[in-house]
Amino acid sequence: MQKIIDLTLDLTEGMPVFPVPWYPKPDFKAVLTPDQDPAGRTASRVVLFMHAGTHVDAPKHFFDGRGTIEQVPLNVLCGPTTVIDMYEKVGGGPITAADLERACPKPVKKGNRVIVRTGFTTRLWGHKDYFQISPYLTPDAAEWLVKQGFSLVAIDFQTDKPGDNTFPVHKNLLGNGVIIIEYLTDVEKITRQEVTMYALPLRFKGLEASPARVVVVED
Repeated sequence: MQKIIDLTLDLTEGMPVFPVPWYPKPDFKAVLTPDQDPAGRTASRVVLFMHAGTHVDAPKHFFDGRGTIEQVPLNVLCGPTTVIDMYEKVGGGPITAADLERACPKPVKKGNRVIVRTGFTTRLWGHKDYFQISPYLTPDAAEWLVKQGFSLVAIDFQTDKPGDNTFPVHKNLLGNGVIIIEYLTDVEKITRQEVTMYALPLRFKGLEASPARVVVVED
């Protein structure tokens, strides 16, 4: 029997957002309510930042003119996925190439997707310092992921070191066509090192990212 595990954060008003002035907070409004409508319908309007919660980054996020979110192929977003355990990093700190090399199941199939899991978001989503104390990938970790031939990297933490506004890891991965998924949750529910992942961002034409429903399937 298949086991389907949802790795997606809820999108809610008041959800954690990156603590900078320009980052919009999710806003939900009822456009139509049952007491207003003879048919008893409810209809809602949502204002949502593309990088809120569990989301997919396409190359355009850092490279204008490069691939947009609706152009990311489904065979990159969906398929066999390797799980690398980095639970020792749940409290924060760097995840290096040596860390990944040591923990990665072998062999790696070129074009595979990878989930790097720490348990950080499951444990600390909503903590006041969530965005300041996140684990992160180092530049040499990005080089290692590219060299392994991964087509997509999914993580339950921030990609770059908190406070590093040069974003070397984002730029290396996306610049080499490696798609990024940030802020997975409930990763500890995965019980196997090899699973099938399905990540489905909305088809926002011309945009650089989208919130996504991300699940894994264990056969």
